[in-house]
Amino acid sequence: MIYSKTTIKNIAESIGVPKLKDGITTAMAQDVEYRLHEIISEATKFMRHSKRTKLTVSDINSALRVRNVEPIYGFETGRPVKFHKASTALEDIYYVEDEQIDLDSILEEPLPAVPLDVVYTAHWLAIEGVQPRIQQNPVPVDEEETATKKPVKSQRQEGVETIPLVKHVLSRELQLYFECITESLQSSDLVVKSTALESISVDAGIHQLVTYFVQYIAVTIKANLHNLESLRTAMAVARAIRRNPNLFVEPYMHQLIPSLLTCLVSKRLSELPTEDHWSLRDGAAQQISEICSQFGHSYHTLQARIARTLLRAFLDPTKPLTTHYGAIVGLTKLGVSIIRVLVLPNIKSYMSLLDAEMEKDSEQLKSDGEHCRSALLESLRCLVASDLDGDLLVGLTIVQRSRLAEVVGETMANLVFADRDAAKIVTAVLAVGKSSKDQDDQVN
Repeated sequence: MIYSKTTIKNIAESIGVPKLKDGITTAMAQDVEYRLHEIISEATKFMRHSKRTKLTVSDINSALRVRNVEPIYGFETGRPVKFHKASTALEDIYYVEDEQIDLDSILEEPLPAVPLDVVYTAHWLAIEGVQPRIQQNPVPVDEEETATKKPVKSQRQEGVETIPLVKHVLSRELQLYFECITESLQSSDLVVKSTALESISVDAGIHQLVTYFVQYIAVTIKANLHNLESLRTAMAVARAIRRNPNLFVEPYMHQLIPSLLTCLVSKRLSELPTEDHWSLRDGAAQQISEICSQFGHSYHTLQARIARTLLRAFLDPTKPLTTHYGAIVGLTKLGVSIIRVLVLPNIKSYMSLLDAEMEKDSEQLKSDGEHCRSALLESLRCLVASDLDGDLLVGLTIVQRSRLAEVVGETMANLVFADRDAAKIVTAVLAVGKSSKDQDDQVN
């Protein structure tokens, strides 16, 4: 045994327990040895997990805390402890000699430097799981591995096989799911396609696939710009991932909006001009409007940037009428304030351009022009306040007609007067024009 019976008796007498029997001292010595082995074994685990080969006092204290034992109090030291032997009549006693310190030498030493003030800095450790490449962050492990790797010769081919720079992190199940969904979206069976879209819109475990679906939409639109059915499928996928309540799609809006704008103002979206590409543009405009309403609080300049892009397409005389139609519909979907500020003041000048295009000897231009006229008339209908009383606005005078023609042009005025809600539209348009004039007078 490590501890003898005499040691146990001496310790017992020091705490006021005299004359222990030999059987009791033997059992207590064995128990003390067992407890020491237990504490040292536990402390060794802390040492190994700390990547050290030297057992320290902190390891012993951690082991004692795990066993709910009061830790050892005192100071830790990194120097080895030297025990000195003192022989007595009963047994040998080992002790640690206290170090003698010269106070004069300590007083003569220079004062230590004043510590620096505590300052705090903040930086992004990761954004949506992606570590920014800044000085405060360590170099990603994948980049270190790819930097050390070199191209190796392929055993099957004579050429050189390069190691991909991007590490595949998708599980096998998600890869199979993505392949199955993309194949179903290309199916001619409407039931299979609708089932795939329904899965995208409700599935809760496909957050890792959002960036892949956004890339799928962009690639599909770019490769099938004149395939109307493929473009409709891409727009349906965009609508499905946006409506899934379990997906966080806000960081991917800057990648999704260019695809939607392509389907809105692109010159040609079908093989034949007679195909119904107008509904596709209407759907893209509706999605852009929903995005502005949903994420406008996070991106305050989102609606303004989209409106500026659409206004540029609307006022560009070199653009085709199909692009003008998409721009008009997009601006209309953005709200009444956009119509008042951007669409209404430019209708008169645009109608002169549109009339010139429709006078050309081309049936297609006339058809496209009619769609543009209908889109402008719909934007004027949006100006109508819901609380206007139609019975009080039935009679329209020649003065009102002339004032309306001054604002929107003669052609659009004729279309407005032919509409069933002509009175409400005229009142709303003239009210907007009057408020704008009053503001100009105040400025002047």
